[in-house]
Amino acid sequence: MSVLLILLIAAILHASWNAFVKDQNNGLVTVTIISSTMALLVLPFTFIVGLPSPEILNYLLISTVAHTLYLHAMTRAYSLYDFSIAYPFARGLAPLITVLILIIFFNAEVDMFEFIGILLIVSAILLLLPKKISEIGFKNILSMLYFPIAIAFYTIVDAEGIQHAKNPYQYIVWVFIFTAIPMLAYNLTFNKDNLIATLNKNKARFSVTAVISITSYTLVLWAYTQAPTHYVASVRESSIIFASLIGLYFFKENGVKKRLFAALILFTGIILLQMYA
Repeated sequence: MSVLLILLIAAILHASWNAFVKDQNNGLVTVTIISSTMALLVLPFTFIVGLPSPEILNYLLISTVAHTLYLHAMTRAYSLYDFSIAYPFARGLAPLITVLILIIFFNAEVDMFEFIGILLIVSAILLLLPKKISEIGFKNILSMLYFPIAIAFYTIVDAEGIQHAKNPYQYIVWVFIFTAIPMLAYNLTFNKDNLIATLNKNKARFSVTAVISITSYTLVLWAYTQAPTHYVASVRESSIIFASLIGLYFFKENGVKKRLFAALILFTGIILLQMYA
């Protein structure tokens, strides 16, 4: 099975569980329950992969910081701005920020046509914004940049971490466990009653969502071992197009022409990446 197909499956799964998060009012508690459930589900596999080896321990610790910042950035953005603005803004700019960091700080080689493909993917995602970028406001843009920068941060750390791991599956298992700890500790300390009440409302849906999320990100982590980071980081953000089409079909949202046009641009960008990566 090709890396592209794996990433598209991961994107569809990511869109599915994000549709669930979108439907919840308490974002911080929701993602805490999901990440904690994910950690519990992978915990038995620690007996197979063993304790984290020295070469990945530092990456796991940095990844924990990166994912915590990401979860904070995500819930903050959704509390301050409309989901329809914050989500495509963050997911659209994240691949571009990622590739620029890789080029500037990691000396990554990106073909001109690859870069054009990435720009097409970014353009397709930003096309889903309900407003023009200029209408959002400079202060709001600066404030929302925290979100895509956090995505780029954990993307690069996890890509580097799993690429340096002697046993990639060890990194996959432990990254889910490490990621859950800070958010769970915070909510158990400051938001315990709300955490328990939210969990009791819908245990089954949280469990299903956790399984979908584990599967989605495991596929992405595996892809980092098979393809360049900028390729994986860009293609996986096609999830927002699938999320948009899900919204169109299941939630009867408006904007069919714009969404289909965005999908066309996105897949043109993916084809360019696939040809030249």
